[in-house]
Amino acid sequence: MKKSLLRYALLSTPILASYALSPVLIFDVINRSELPTIIVGMFVNISIVWSINILITLHLQHLEKWKRYALSYLFQLLFQLVLFLVSDFIAIRPGLAEKYLSYPVLISISFNAVIILLCNSVENAFKKNVAEIENRELKFQNSEAQKQLLLRQLHPHFLFNALSVLKSLIKEKPDTAEDYSIKLSDFLRYSARASAQTLVSLREELEFTTGYIDLQKVRFENTFSFSVGIPKEVMHFKVPVYSIQTLVENAFKHNYFTEKNPLSIEVNYHNNKLIVTNNKVSIKVIERSGMGLVNLNQRHKLITGKEIDILETENTFSVTIHLVE
Repeated sequence: MKKSLLRYALLSTPILASYALSPVLIFDVINRSELPTIIVGMFVNISIVWSINILITLHLQHLEKWKRYALSYLFQLLFQLVLFLVSDFIAIRPGLAEKYLSYPVLISISFNAVIILLCNSVENAFKKNVAEIENRELKFQNSEAQKQLLLRQLHPHFLFNALSVLKSLIKEKPDTAEDYSIKLSDFLRYSARASAQTLVSLREELEFTTGYIDLQKVRFENTFSFSVGIPKEVMHFKVPVYSIQTLVENAFKHNYFTEKNPLSIEVNYHNNKLIVTNNKVSIKVIERSGMGLVNLNQRHKLITGKEIDILETENTFSVTIHLVE
């Protein structure tokens, strides 16, 4: 705010001084030799008026505005009184200061109202800007809190599924269960690091999803395929953390597939968008909570301002998410 006030002072002082001096110059009421005195007096007076109001605006904001206005005029009157008392010492010849400084003094007092309005304008704009910044910060903090809440919802959901798989493998395939537990440990270690972020690169998210695919291979073996068609040059683009993994997990969750009727999952890139598609294979008759997809959509909207695009046909299910460059 201080810089804005000083900028207004520098810009307005010549304008106000020119306006005040125009009658003197137009009607030629003074000698040309005396013109520098009244010009200097005018600039000094207006500069002092600005200085007083800037100090009041910066340091007395806690006071009510009418009190600040009163102080402004009180200080102006005190300054003008001091100026008249010392005028004889700065005059070029006796009586010149009293004769020609009275007009600058009177006009500067009048200009005090204009300068007060300018100071109020700068102050109001500054407070509005601060309020907008605080409002944006509050919205950002709220959105961050929402995203963290949504991320925390994913962990119990995944752990429940993973531990259920591990439990069944321990009974049916102990050797496979050991391999699964090692992969699950690596996956959770990576997940713990990723959960501290809201956005990750495509490369990181694909590595994370590949770890999940490795877990599913232990359980489902050759009953599904997973392919990625993404150019290397866009691997640095960002996506919401767990976004691809969530969509892949949904494909496993909502389809009943075998070696004869395998599940096919594809991750492709097109026009700054990521498209995850799977074929529909004998849809499982289960209760669809939709929590994973709803969760992803909420996080995606908080981050990008857009909702995910869902396209479902008779044979395929496809979800498109927007990448962040």
